[in-house]
Amino acid sequence: MRARFAPRMRLSAVLATIALAGVLAACGGDDDSGTTRRDGGGGTPGTDLGPRPDGAPPPPPPVDLGVDGGGACVPTIEICGDRIDQNCDGRETPCGDTDMDGINACRTGDDLTRCDCDDARADVRPPFGTLPGAPELCDGRDNDCNGRIDESAACCTACASLGASRDRADVCTPEGVCDCSTAPGLEPCGPGQTCCGTGCVDLNTDFANCGACGAQCTPQADRCTARSCTCGTGPACDFVTMCTSGACG
Repeated sequence: MRARFAPRMRLSAVLATIALAGVLAACGGDDDSGTTRRDGGGGTPGTDLGPRPDGAPPPPPPVDLGVDGGGACVPTIEICGDRIDQNCDGRETPCGDTDMDGINACRTGDDLTRCDCDDARADVRPPFGTLPGAPELCDGRDNDCNGRIDESAACCTACASLGASRDRADVCTPEGVCDCSTAPGLEPCGPGQTCCGTGCVDLNTDFANCGACGAQCTPQADRCTARSCTCGTGPACDFVTMCTSGACG
């Protein structure tokens, strides 16, 4: 029985080998030489898609999220157009001014304190020219894009002792000191004074900051009295009359 069926078994093996060779020839083979490409996802893993056509764009790079030691995404300032989700919101931020606040989103190479560190929110923007950055809103965000969160005197606990007079300071330092940053020293302004862009001032009498920081009286007045611009002991003159030596005319 063995002698009679041996030739038939050898013939079956030969036919199987020929069939396998035909399948490999039809598929073009795969020697992992880099001339073939494989489906990176969606289809069967490792599926040979044949040579990549000339001029075809390379596959997109994988999204590279910053991760902590436990594998969670750690939010940082989003860089537009780099295909990396730095702020962990699950999407790429387009370049330009998406939130229409006049400041463009941060791009690769930008000073991250001078570009919009959150271009999805109009209440977040850095200083621009003579305009200050957005005010800190005590909302857990870096509203003015200076790299610190809720550091304004209105938000930080170091200035809580000022009570209703928190305008005597404008910031808490990284070391936790309540300070008027525009005045000499490292402390808030004295009682009755307000921390303005020019330092500590008395809004009741300061001609350049009458009633509010930056509210300068016009030539229709010659002094600031009780937070109002006045000409001498009377009210400010009308808009076509100058105040001269305490009198209008």
